[in-house]
Amino acid sequence: MHLTIVGNRAGMPADGAASSGYLVETGQSRILLDCGPGIALLLGNYLHASMLDAVVISHLHLDHCYDVLPIGKQAMRRAPGAPDSRIKLFVPKGARARLDQLAALFPVKTFPDLNRAFDLAYEVIEYERGATYPLTDCSIELVPMVHTEPACGVRIESPTGSIAFTGDTGWNDSLVALAADVDIFLAESTLAEPDHTAHGHLCATEVGRAAAAAGARSVVLTHLGSAHQQWQQARCDEVAAEFGGPVHLSRPGMRFSVPAEQPS
Repeated sequence: MHLTIVGNRAGMPADGAASSGYLVETGQSRILLDCGPGIALLLGNYLHASMLDAVVISHLHLDHCYDVLPIGKQAMRRAPGAPDSRIKLFVPKGARARLDQLAALFPVKTFPDLNRAFDLAYEVIEYERGATYPLTDCSIELVPMVHTEPACGVRIESPTGSIAFTGDTGWNDSLVALAADVDIFLAESTLAEPDHTAHGHLCATEVGRAAAAAGARSVVLTHLGSAHQQWQQARCDEVAAEFGGPVHLSRPGMRFSVPAEQPS
């Protein structure tokens, strides 16, 4: 089981890094977690979009889903060896109507099929919060989180390991359930201090506490609020003060494996 950081910036792309996007590969499945701006371009460094089995959108904020249409249009031109089946696109309730509105904004009148990415490239599944969905050799669990837009964390279980992704969220008790005994806890670390607003983001200290309480085996920090190395290292140190396992700062292109290897 592998996790590749395609993009890791909080908000919009900056400093050469794309917004949120993470490629999970199991023995038989290729799953993209979120696809913010820049992910459609950078995904091609790892695989063609038509090779994906699933895309999971944690919530409908721009920095987590903006490239879902370009990726769908890429997938309509299948690469050699790509599966015949459509990509399962897991989205929050009510998202299908918004996706259709998005596609309608950019019509191609001479080639009508190009307007149907959400029918031809994707099988759109509006997920139930708290539900678990099977996918070939793994399962995808959507764990309700706390954010200004309805959001879920994502937990992927396979025979060889597990990965949990917070998406965007403030502190809540479900974080511990999301990360319980997980091999890789991919956690947002947007803030330097706890979030006292209703928006919903984590600081590194909260990530460390959740990881320790959950018995997670490792932490990878992402959705970083600053590109400055000193700021990022401080967040890493704050997690380590609460959690005794390995703590990694995500970088675009980094690849993590289960069982654990030195990230490449």
